[in-house]
Amino acid sequence: MKIVATPQQVCGEHALEFWTGLLSYTRNRSEPCVKQDEVCSCPTCTAASMAFLRAEAIAAAGPAPRERVYPMPMAS
Repeated sequence: MKIVATPQQVCGEHALEFWTGLLSYTRNRSEPCVKQDEVCSCPTCTAASMAFLRAEAIAAAGPAPRERVYPMPMAS
């Protein structure tokens, strides 16, 4: 399996150990969100709200226009 470390190619057991450790480390370093008490301005909530706004804008715009194929004469 491949991980984001040196060496990149490791066995499945070591990959699982790496990702579990990395996720535990990042979870422990993140601060709790205060969203329940007031409007939160932490980077995680800001990014999440921007992603939500972007998703709403895409949904409001509707599907992408379909490509139109115009026949072209062959050059000889």
